[in-house]
Amino acid sequence: MDLFDVARSCFRRWYVLLPLLAITAWYSYSTYSSVQPVYYANTIIGLAPPSVRQDSPTAGGEIRRNGLLDVGGASLVANLTALGLREPAVVDRVAAAGGSPDYTAKAFPTPPPNPQLPMVFVEQTSADPAEVTKTLELVAAQAEVTLRTLQQQARVPEDQMVTPFVVTPPGTPVAAMPTRTRSTLAILAAGTGLSIVVTVLVDVLLTRLRSARQKPVRPSTSANRRDGESAYTADAGRGRESSDDGAVDAR
Repeated sequence: MDLFDVARSCFRRWYVLLPLLAITAWYSYSTYSSVQPVYYANTIIGLAPPSVRQDSPTAGGEIRRNGLLDVGGASLVANLTALGLREPAVVDRVAAAGGSPDYTAKAFPTPPPNPQLPMVFVEQTSADPAEVTKTLELVAAQAEVTLRTLQQQARVPEDQMVTPFVVTPPGTPVAAMPTRTRSTLAILAAGTGLSIVVTVLVDVLLTRLRSARQKPVRPSTSANRRDGESAYTADAGRGRESSDDGAVDAR
């Protein structure tokens, strides 16, 4: 079966194809209309190095330095801060204050080969724009607590600690429809293909049923043989009777 056969089947069984296409169009429209917009916003948190740097030891022989900066620099502190903002305890505090636990925190993305910037990128997507703004504000507030706890665990002196500050505050959430068009087209394509397949199957089934009903019934060979034998026997009997009659007249 080629495309022309499929087209002929769809044309013959239009009363099957059109309702299926109507159902597909209705379902696709319902899917397109039911998708709600989502809102997106982000904020950027910067990291400020300590205002005082001590390179020479004090009278007691102690050098007051930030070991995290010495080991990995500001990029290490940014990555550790982003990980800390995703800790369950921090997420629970954000959610308890009225925010969403679905935010994303990561080191500020920098294309290679540029060096990583000492900033943390926080983003949030939600169906409620007010929730997006509140979540980003709460996460920015938690950044100071998280960074301070991290440095205290690393035994960084108070005057050598890195402090966070907001580089870009949360902006107005932007509405977007991320998957509405793609999902609608997928449903429309799948429904159309399924409708054509069902129509072709119905056409093949009805065509075979009609051919079976219109096919003439042929008598069997044994019946034909019996009918022939009966006719031959009857003719032979009449021949014998005629012969007997002739014999009687001769006498």
